[in-house]
Amino acid sequence: MRSSLRTRPWRQTNRGELMEWFNDRQANLKEFVEKISFPQRTEFKLPDWFWPPFYVFLFSRFVIFLAAYFGEIMIKTGREQEFYHLAPDNLFIDVMARWDSGFYINIVEEGYMLVIGRISNVAFFPLYPLLTSILDQILNNTLLSGIIISHISFLVALIYLYRLTLHISENEETAKRTIIYLSIFPTSFYFSAVYTESLYLCVSVAAVYYARMKNWEIATLFTLLAGVTRITGVLVWGVVGLEWMNSHGWTLLTCYKASAWQNLWRGFKSDWFSFFFLLLAPLGFISHMLFLDLQFQDPIAFWSVQTAFNRTNAGPIAIFIRDFGPILNQNFWAGAIWWNVLIDSMAVIFALSTVPFVYKRFGEGFSIYILLSILVPLASGTGSMTRYILVLFPIFMLLGIWGKHQLVDRFFQTAFPIFLGILTAVFVNWIFIA
Repeated sequence: MRSSLRTRPWRQTNRGELMEWFNDRQANLKEFVEKISFPQRTEFKLPDWFWPPFYVFLFSRFVIFLAAYFGEIMIKTGREQEFYHLAPDNLFIDVMARWDSGFYINIVEEGYMLVIGRISNVAFFPLYPLLTSILDQILNNTLLSGIIISHISFLVALIYLYRLTLHISENEETAKRTIIYLSIFPTSFYFSAVYTESLYLCVSVAAVYYARMKNWEIATLFTLLAGVTRITGVLVWGVVGLEWMNSHGWTLLTCYKASAWQNLWRGFKSDWFSFFFLLLAPLGFISHMLFLDLQFQDPIAFWSVQTAFNRTNAGPIAIFIRDFGPILNQNFWAGAIWWNVLIDSMAVIFALSTVPFVYKRFGEGFSIYILLSILVPLASGTGSMTRYILVLFPIFMLLGIWGKHQLVDRFFQTAFPIFLGILTAVFVNWIFIA
């Protein structure tokens, strides 16, 4: 048939033969196309662990911005002109810059300065201002840049906390409750403000997460970053170091046994590289001290200026008695009390009371981290404790476990938002909380 079609003149080819020839060529073409292996189109899909933190982040930040905005416009204290307003024409971002926010903005715009005997911005560590400064080069808006850094950090922190809790508890509902309780905690508006809370939570949780995954190189990187975010960042190194030792069979409870040290020695021989890599983690903290020494001839200037902030190093017990003692003699019923000292003292008691439960659930590293993170700032004052406990993520992991009881869960999800709304309105109206 094919040969006849090729040799016969076109006019001598009938219609049936022509259609048969056409169908034959179409079949050959289809067979050729099927033999070609085109690459399959892959559809991008975010992992399942992204969505719970993302939804919690969106809902909680939306509510906080509304509470801050309406708290600013509805409550007039008569003190509005006494303080700075970085964006008076845009209250949605202006309300997120209060109190210590000014120091971070000042570091970005003018750099570090130290005035002996006076409040100075050297008390604050450099990573948050540095990231804000980098973004400010693009946006040309320091306040907005700081708010964006805070929110990105908080979202990433929620993701890492969700994954860490899920890894440890192996329970998705516990992981969800953990990030919900953190997001609606009464002082969680600080995660949206120009403060270091969100960034510090992000790097500290990430460091511990990768330590639990035994990815010591990345854990070291985040531990180093924690050391240049806050003064207590060096404590994260201790947590990660204990995680390394625990992973090789050494714990504080078994440290008196020869077998524990034998296990540790075998772990060192087989994993010596990660051990020495972890020793690099304090370089972030040390580098900041070197900078302060070169710039101001005081490597611990961040500690030296604390007296200007009315923080005196008298020890945690003496400080707690000094601050909390007078409250017992104040008129609670008439409202004549130091309410901010009261809630800070309650925060101290609450955080310390969780230490044995955290130890039982999560081990020595997490419990020691909470204990020292409270005692270090408490040694110079009870102020701001309601803010400091925000970043102690093992506490919220513990609350996530306790929340499996319906009554406990309802209490947290009712009481936390009520006080969150109240304290947010108080904060934006320049009444100091923490």
